[in-house]
Amino acid sequence: MARQGMKKEGAVGLILIAIIIVVAVLAFRPKGLEAALGGGFDTAEVTKIGVVLVPASGDQISTEVLATDEEFPKLLAVLQEPSYSRTNAKDDQITLEYQVYISFANDEAWAWRYQFQGGKLIQAGPSGKPKTYQISGGQATQQKILDYCLTLMEED
Repeated sequence: MARQGMKKEGAVGLILIAIIIVVAVLAFRPKGLEAALGGGFDTAEVTKIGVVLVPASGDQISTEVLATDEEFPKLLAVLQEPSYSRTNAKDDQITLEYQVYISFANDEAWAWRYQFQGGKLIQAGPSGKPKTYQISGGQATQQKILDYCLTLMEED
């Protein structure tokens, strides 16, 4: 009888471990831009995107891309290309030429923020409630996004 009770306890323990693993995998699996920004983010509801680049020295530069602009879907595509994995790591080392701040507006407000400064981490989420994500491709992906944003600044 005691052996049978131990088998049941062992089976329950294994089931609990399996549940914990599944929950962890689901929580930390790579996500797309929409999931990273959260808070009801839907590209169809975005009316404009604001981009602010802040250099280590000198004045910041900025631009806005309206949903009706030719560059709007291209900018979204650049941001949607990588995957984003939730992390609790901190990386405050500035390793790019600029700090990048991207905001997304709907009809009501600037509702979502996306920012990075180099390394492998980005901050994204509803305005005032960003979370930290690891971006696929790390700093190389961030540099690609920055380069595209710089071309937007040249067009203004």
